[in-house]
Amino acid sequence: MTELFAARATVIAPVDLHVGQAVHVNARAAWLPATVTSITHSRIGVAYAAPFQASSLLAGAVAPWLVRPADGVRLQTVHALRAGDDVVVCDGTALTVAALWQGRDRWWVIDYTNGHRATVPPAAILRLIDPTPPVSVNGIPL
Repeated sequence: MTELFAARATVIAPVDLHVGQAVHVNARAAWLPATVTSITHSRIGVAYAAPFQASSLLAGAVAPWLVRPADGVRLQTVHALRAGDDVVVCDGTALTVAALWQGRDRWWVIDYTNGHRATVPPAAILRLIDPTPPVSVNGIPL
């Protein structure tokens, strides 16, 4: 079975973060959009996007292994996945969705083209490779 949300022992913290960078934060079975506000060796300060700021359950400082850069990746709810989508796994590799269905327990089962399978809760938000090319003006990204 493929682990889309890995434990601390198996995930290496990214080293290429900087203040003001757009990131995704792993909040159990969902990736949430955020911006880096501070960086220390043991915590990354984040400000969540507007819909998530009001939640008191989300910490403003998270462990480094829960943060991934958002460049080239978009967030997608599991029920909106389609065959052919490329899901970014916790170690940074991409797996292509072959098929998916919802079981009787409402959890989603995702089969990948390489033969692996993942089971995720109905409210899961996954990271997908974003095929949209970046936009820049005179070489400066927008």
